[in-house]
Amino acid sequence: MAVDFVPHGAYEDIINILGKWKVMDIKSLNEFCSYDLKYFNLLKKVRTLETHGLVKGVLLGRKNKHIYLTNKGLKFTGHDFTYEICDENLTHDLIVGRVLKELIKTPHFIDGKMFHEIPVDNLFPDAEAKGIKDNQTYKLALEIELTQKSESRVKEKFRRYGREKVFNYVLYITNKESLFRAYKRFLEEMNSETQEAVILMLDKKLSVTAFKYQESTCFYQGSETTFLKLFGDDEHS
Repeated sequence: MAVDFVPHGAYEDIINILGKWKVMDIKSLNEFCSYDLKYFNLLKKVRTLETHGLVKGVLLGRKNKHIYLTNKGLKFTGHDFTYEICDENLTHDLIVGRVLKELIKTPHFIDGKMFHEIPVDNLFPDAEAKGIKDNQTYKLALEIELTQKSESRVKEKFRRYGREKVFNYVLYITNKESLFRAYKRFLEEMNSETQEAVILMLDKKLSVTAFKYQESTCFYQGSETTFLKLFGDDEHS
């Protein structure tokens, strides 16, 4: 195996896409690729990158291959200065990417960044989306909650989002109704500054392959509501 392989052309494009999105399935990678590659040609290039130790692949659901950069591959992108993801974070990071990609497909959001591209101390959201409502832009932090944290830990982070004003709002998204109910209770016990900053969302179908925000239940400032009522404008809501 050659040790001096330097990604170029489509190889470099693949690495930079993974640098931005952290982990991707082959189909999504094909959609984002700047080069007009047939699926099997793309797969061949991915295998070449695997051979040279720049990416790793894992099968989810036995047949859906997902890839991400190794520590060696990270050296070839300017998008990600962090570290190779570990197996236990894989599903979480895939869901974060799914949520962000689906949001920026809507007319309500115009851009977004994954966690490793957000230079914010103390908060460390999973992602950031730039929203637009009534012709005004705002910054929305995203937190994907797949497991429930302790009450003290959750409340402290809620407080920081309310206090530090780095983001206009933070959206906590979960697929577990029990977690949604618990976080609602935590939030209802907090001051108005915090309640103005924190939004909760329950999407029971949230997964690596699905984010059904249109069917979700949202909770904001003491009331349950819908995604469109919160994030849409008069034209779209």
